[in-house]
Amino acid sequence: MSDIKQGYPMNRRQVLRRLAVAGSVSVSGCSSVLGSETTVLGRIEVVNFSLVANRLRLLVTREDDNENLLDRMITLPAVNAENGTPGVVIEPTWPETQGEYTVLAVHYGEDGDRETEDWEYTFTQEDYNTYYDEQEDPGCIGAIVKIGSLTDMENGTIGIGPTYMENPCGTQDSRQGSVRSQFY
Repeated sequence: MSDIKQGYPMNRRQVLRRLAVAGSVSVSGCSSVLGSETTVLGRIEVVNFSLVANRLRLLVTREDDNENLLDRMITLPAVNAENGTPGVVIEPTWPETQGEYTVLAVHYGEDGDRETEDWEYTFTQEDYNTYYDEQEDPGCIGAIVKIGSLTDMENGTIGIGPTYMENPCGTQDSRQGSVRSQFY
């Protein structure tokens, strides 16, 4: 069973909503969610903006499901001049089912002990409508998990929110569970 708590005050969610970043988008073959009251969660980018390495547990849940859709430990190296900003892209392995998806993240130490409180964000149709219209309807919304800043020396703040990305739904092949490392 997960030791990730849920139910933080709305002011934290409102702050996290403002942490979303912009990219580019193209239309993909996913089913439409325009006109629906829910959305489908696609790719998740996890990026470390901190001068220290960070290890976190990332969970994805969907309202009314009794299990985690994703439960993964991720370790990202520190930002440095040689490699840039480290990150990974997690391809969606869950079904393209409409619902309210929640992404939860928490820092863990190398010893496996929990080190911080939870950070969470629930994706809604409003998020989808903010990034896509009838001409650009990829069928799902991408997520960004931003860890820390250049001033953090340990366990930086985690920001989670929607993002505008190219092909946020991934591909049928990506539903096999791939994770891709990258540097920005």
